Amino acid sequence: MFSRRIAGLPVAFVIGTGCALAVCIVVATLAWRSGLLEGGPFDLRGGSAKPTGSGSVADLAGYAAMLADSGDPYFGTRQLGYLLEQAENPMFDTDTWRVNILSQLAFHRLRLGDVDESIRLLNEALELSDPDGFDRIGIMEDLAVAYMKQGELRNCVSPEGRLVCALPLDPAYSHEDRYSATMATDLLESLLAHNPESVRYRWLLNVAHMVLGTYPDGVPGEYLISPDVFASDYEVGRFEEIGADIGIYGVDLAGGSIVEDFDNDGLLDIMTSTWDPAGSLKYYRNEGDGRFSERTGAAGLSGQMGGLNIVQADYDNDGWTDVLVMRGGWLLSRGQVRMSLLRNNGDGTFWDVTREAGLALPAYPSQSAVWADYDNDGDLDLFSCSESMPEAPEAGAALIFPSRLFRNNGDGTFTDVANEAGVANLRYCKGSAWGDYDNDGDPDLYVSNYADENRLYRNNGDGTFTDVAPELGLTEPLESFPTWFWDYDNDGWLDLLVAGYARDIELVAKDYLGIPNDGARPRLYRNDGVGGFEDVTEQVGLYRVAQAMGANFGDFDNDGFLDFYLGTGFPAFDALAPNVAYRNDGGESFSDVTFSAGLGHIQKGHGIAFGDLDRDGDQDIFMQVGGFYPSDGFLNALYVNPGNGNRWLSVRLVGVESNRSAIGARIRVTVTEDDVSRNIHAVVGSGGSFGASSLEQEIGLGTADAVEWLEVYWPTSDIRQTFENVPLDAALEIREDAADYTVRDLPRFQLGVGAGSGER
Repeated sequence: MFSRRIAGLPVAFVIGTGCALAVCIVVATLAWRSGLLEGGPFDLRGGSAKPTGSGSVADLAGYAAMLADSGDPYFGTRQLGYLLEQAENPMFDTDTWRVNILSQLAFHRLRLGDVDESIRLLNEALELSDPDGFDRIGIMEDLAVAYMKQGELRNCVSPEGRLVCALPLDPAYSHEDRYSATMATDLLESLLAHNPESVRYRWLLNVAHMVLGTYPDGVPGEYLISPDVFASDYEVGRFEEIGADIGIYGVDLAGGSIVEDFDNDGLLDIMTSTWDPAGSLKYYRNEGDGRFSERTGAAGLSGQMGGLNIVQADYDNDGWTDVLVMRGGWLLSRGQVRMSLLRNNGDGTFWDVTREAGLALPAYPSQSAVWADYDNDGDLDLFSCSESMPEAPEAGAALIFPSRLFRNNGDGTFTDVANEAGVANLRYCKGSAWGDYDNDGDPDLYVSNYADENRLYRNNGDGTFTDVAPELGLTEPLESFPTWFWDYDNDGWLDLLVAGYARDIELVAKDYLGIPNDGARPRLYRNDGVGGFEDVTEQVGLYRVAQAMGANFGDFDNDGFLDFYLGTGFPAFDALAPNVAYRNDGGESFSDVTFSAGLGHIQKGHGIAFGDLDRDGDQDIFMQVGGFYPSDGFLNALYVNPGNGNRWLSVRLVGVESNRSAIGARIRVTVTEDDVSRNIHAVVGSGGSFGASSLEQEIGLGTADAVEWLEVYWPTSDIRQTFENVPLDAALEIREDAADYTVRDLPRFQLGVGAGSGER
């Protein structure tokens, strides 16, 4: 069924999971023999993909074309062609066979974007199905989900309709075209009459009534999910979503995001990617008047297609922030497409230097990479998180894609030293993070592996690493995804958060309803300061189920304690779960502020980035939004912080002996607050492993009366700078070799005000 179909695994899933087992086996066998699962360089029978070509970006366009002409379960069209042939010339002249072919055709029509035809096919299948047969229930469920998707496409995927997608849905933004959601509610009520215990149907019914504006009164009492379920623990202030209003409008699939000052004008710009292999990066320049202008073409980025994640760093220490694009994640053997290292030329353009840098081949599937100077030689190295699978049914053989550790040679090139360093991992790596957890001056590496134990590679200081996760109790959750180091309790020691990845909307719904379930939950490991960690997940209120894909942390309310935001999702079309926001309650616990903050977007959230986009002293949030199938794109979201009245500092560090980006440098701000001193800690980095926040450290100071001192520690040079008489509410720049800080004079403006301009 659409709601539980997971693409990219066994052959049966390539064809679809709605058919009876015997029929699926026949269909899959015929598809295999007919070459359905072949696709040029993506011939799965060989278990390996051929490397991409040698053109500058022509290979990326060629990859997209070949993927479309393959049996790829996300982007391939061969399945559709085969099923159309079967519909015209069925192998068996029976209603059962025809119902199954129609159901499979409906899925692929929906997957590839023809939702109206998908609904027509499902209605035809429903008429032919046995009124008492099991398949009929599956068809009705698929039809309800297809109608919900149709309603979304007709009402939501437009600049005017985007706000309809935050839970609990505001009746003021209910669907103008009510037909689709009404059909969905009718079907879901019929399904619940057949199976009143289904939490999945109940959840979807309530969402459907929300988009109609008839929640809660229109929901039958026995199926109502109480509005209390969508209440927040704390009022943090409501963020306003204005992306399309200020020049950031585009419909993309899942991808990455970066908030960073790419042109060194003191204003934070935005870059996004999409895993659609035929969709390009997008670059939005902050105009400083409340709007953004799209500069993708002018920046030379139109040919940079695909990319499930992106991250920034000044890899060549020239003072301009560069970009890395990761590709191939989730695609198994089909995912052997190169990454892109995009050098910032300092004139508003970027140049693809992947081949010259030695990062192009071999090309392994990856969607997480992270920068750090692991050997403290003054330039940034790169860990690239690859996806190995010891058991891959569709390939018929193990997929061995080692993760890579690219040591920066200091001349614009890199050397893969993963094997010598001991960090090849050889697991299905989904997230990665650097952090000096033991405060010994060199960064350690945490790797989040899906369906396997996670690793903490302790940096031995001699170019090698040792996995200490088992002995420190850091291997879970086994179904994990984003991860990051942070000092959530401001004690000067880095803690570790690893987000869980629930595979089914029903698990999320059960968790909201307090029904026991086995959905994946995160882990918050508190650093004990003596070399170990304590699992405090339940203690701090975070033992909750979520489908965490995108993730990042920042300070919602400038109180000096780090909060976080999870973008949720799963390939299935019914994965309509709210993204989740947690406020840090003074380092002691976390409060769910999703709904009071207006951050409960129910579309699939991926790259999340924090940054003060309007230079008013508080952090705004950008979220790249979109699903995995071509029809499941959505608008990206930019949430403006409502403000809070607390004090702040913004600190941009410039390395000299250390890497220019200052990644890994540590900041401690000591403030006086109500006549009491307290410390606030920050480490320079882009944050969570899916979405990249600005490398400028935006630090909330709570109700501070004064800054007693600001301290910066540079691990590479072992320099410790201490500054007194630091002003409140100021943007500072600090060079590693400077005796004093510089106050930056930056414009402040209101997002949404101004004309803006630029290409479209």
